[in-house]
Amino acid sequence: MVNKKGGKKHKRNKNAGFQTKELRFKEEGQEYAQVSKCCGNCRFEVLCFDGIQRKATLCGAMRKRQFINSGQVVLVSLRDFEDGKCDIIDSYDDTQFRKLKQQGCIPESIKLEQDNEFEDLEDNGFDFEVSHNSEEDEEEIDLDEI
Repeated sequence: MVNKKGGKKHKRNKNAGFQTKELRFKEEGQEYAQVSKCCGNCRFEVLCFDGIQRKATLCGAMRKRQFINSGQVVLVSLRDFEDGKCDIIDSYDDTQFRKLKQQGCIPESIKLEQDNEFEDLEDNGFDFEVSHNSEEDEEEIDLDEI
């Protein structure tokens, strides 16, 4: 009997169903933040909701297991000895972000920005004029034939 579904990794994840992660709230020494820039090597620049821009490092338990993108809301652990640095300990997807916003944990001014290049197609700074003069085209054709 031949298994046509895949190999070892498929068999390992066969019984794993879709589970929603429990919503984690901030505690003392923690703050919600939004990722403003990905710097590489598990390092990020985040804008904490207390108004301070900090450098953040992804904790070891999340490395190679979760991906963090620019604009995503995360939970950071603040450092006592370095105010400009923090550690990312949890990330929130869109549905969890909406739940936190409904409960008042996140300010209403914070929005998830989706980078969509086709969002503002109406006014993109280009003006096009379409005019067609058949007389000019005929003259150009005649000159080319000579």
